[in-house]
Amino acid sequence: MENRTKKRRTATKKMTKEALVLRYLRESRRLSMRKAAKVTGVSDAQINHAENGRKDLKPDFILKLVVAYGYTYQDFLDFLNNKKEAPEHLLSECISILKRLKPDKLKSVKTILESF
Repeated sequence: MENRTKKRRTATKKMTKEALVLRYLRESRRLSMRKAAKVTGVSDAQINHAENGRKDLKPDFILKLVVAYGYTYQDFLDFLNNKKEAPEHLLSECISILKRLKPDKLKSVKTILESF
């Protein structure tokens, strides 16, 4: 018997700018994937796969997410084409930097953050 397993899209990761913009739009609204799933009516797994390059992104799916996040499709295109600037993964990048800091420097950063 021949093993015919079809390679699924979720098995491969292909990051696209579309995926990064969708993640930024969700994070800009301070939505977790779980909360975004409730707002959009799609599963949190689908959102995860979309944002992590494991799902083919079709225009109707993108539109559904973008509108649910309170943006227009034109906003999405503007971010995609660099007409609007989107700090990609700003929070996660900051957390990554903080994790690498030595305790004495971390204490200094804490003092700065508390001043805002």
